Amino acid sequence: MNFEEEFFTEFGDKYKGLQLKEVVVKKREGVCTITFLYPSTIKELSEDDKKEVIAFLERNLGFEKMKLRVKFMRAFVEEKLILKSIKTFFEERYKLMYTYLRDENFKIKTTPIDVQVDIVVSERIQKFFEEHNITAELSKYLKKNFLSEFVVALSVSDEFVDEVDIENVEITAKYKATKRYSVEIIKECIGKNIPTKPEYINNIKSPKAGVIVAGFLNKIERHDFVRKTGSKAGTEGVYYTFVLEDGKGKIDCIYFCSKTNLRQMEALEDCMYMLLHGDVEKSKFSGKLVLKVDKMALANKLEETVVDEKPKKAYTGCVVQVEKLEALSQDNMFGKKVEYDDAIKGKSIVVFDLETTGFDKYNDQIIDIGAVKIVDGVIKEKFASLVKPTIRISQQITDLTNITNAMVENAPLIEPVLIDFYNFSKDCALCGHNMIDFDFPFIKRYEDALDVEFDNELLDTYKIAVKKGVRSRNFKLGTLCEYFGISLVGAHRAWNDAYATAQLFLKLYEK
Repeated sequence: MNFEEEFFTEFGDKYKGLQLKEVVVKKREGVCTITFLYPSTIKELSEDDKKEVIAFLERNLGFEKMKLRVKFMRAFVEEKLILKSIKTFFEERYKLMYTYLRDENFKIKTTPIDVQVDIVVSERIQKFFEEHNITAELSKYLKKNFLSEFVVALSVSDEFVDEVDIENVEITAKYKATKRYSVEIIKECIGKNIPTKPEYINNIKSPKAGVIVAGFLNKIERHDFVRKTGSKAGTEGVYYTFVLEDGKGKIDCIYFCSKTNLRQMEALEDCMYMLLHGDVEKSKFSGKLVLKVDKMALANKLEETVVDEKPKKAYTGCVVQVEKLEALSQDNMFGKKVEYDDAIKGKSIVVFDLETTGFDKYNDQIIDIGAVKIVDGVIKEKFASLVKPTIRISQQITDLTNITNAMVENAPLIEPVLIDFYNFSKDCALCGHNMIDFDFPFIKRYEDALDVEFDNELLDTYKIAVKKGVRSRNFKLGTLCEYFGISLVGAHRAWNDAYATAQLFLKLYEK
């Protein structure tokens, strides 16, 4: 029985107008704040009613070391409050539109049955609303905040002119496939389900996640060490280093070995042919590329077959609109002349973020992608799109991201979206927060199907902040934004997180 069922079993229809608005947990302070809404059309809750609900929460939530605070708020359906809520909606979820939508764009009328919201915009913005199903999203948002039915309608007027130039850029390109060959697995040693289509080592020019390579082992060495930090400080550990060669290139490899895998590692010898999976990173000490191995199998090389370099499918035109951000005021960041380290001067960098159906990099799917392009220290363009997955979005993910199955119903599929993203990010470095370990592997999965290769230079604001010794209490995106005074609203929506990460990236490289 879930919480709602228990609540109904306890009280029946007594508090049917009561709706959970939000739950805020502050672990450092040891406080959980639960806020309820109830409509202004019902009588105000008495103190005894409130005490009864609070007692129920204390019995059923089982908080022992955390203090519980409960708030009860009446939802008044007033035009000024509704307009304020609409502005908050756009500020949190569609920041670009928030910069030029005005009070006169909205007409609000309250009826005995519902609240009617008419939005008057330009023709081009109307198309954006329709593509992203914004009216339905806004209607649901207002209903949740005011506990009333809302009907949101859209109309076009020539009086409203776009202040931001949204261009539907047609991009055409040839996509060259990564050259791969086939191997067969003889015996799985560590980990399972390694794809049997490795790429050549000499193709790897920069850090990459989810790399699959095969070749002969050389110079295997065991290293014993004592952990100096973390929860296991003072305990002994083991790691192995070796070189993998495939006849066209070679790469240094490292594997941190658990006790359960020691026997398998001790059985390996030089000249064994192995299939490896892992992430390629740049060594902090030598500056060379190193494969950080997480899976390996004893293998045989089969007859070489090169993937046909002809495109599998040509996508003409974009399914994702690229928005020019030069019209936006960036005074908060660039009001004064800001100098940046030489590391980013003259560079083009695409900062991106994903929302997904879950946290499994190999099975879950992308449902939201957002990115901005930085050119020579200035944020120039926006790329954002919802994506329709082939599996349903769970309630847990909806609670985290506010993305529902209805919102993605008419969204484009991932393949054309990633083709557009490939073009958007081509010849740019790719950047994100904890991106190398999470977001980037989701994109890499589609390379073979799309005949493209995301071989961009990779930058990670999490790793950069750690390396630069930022004195934040932790290195989560929200915490770092707070540390640098960067506004992060609407977290866990890809565009909002990408935009905040871009600002964080620039802050990290300010002189």
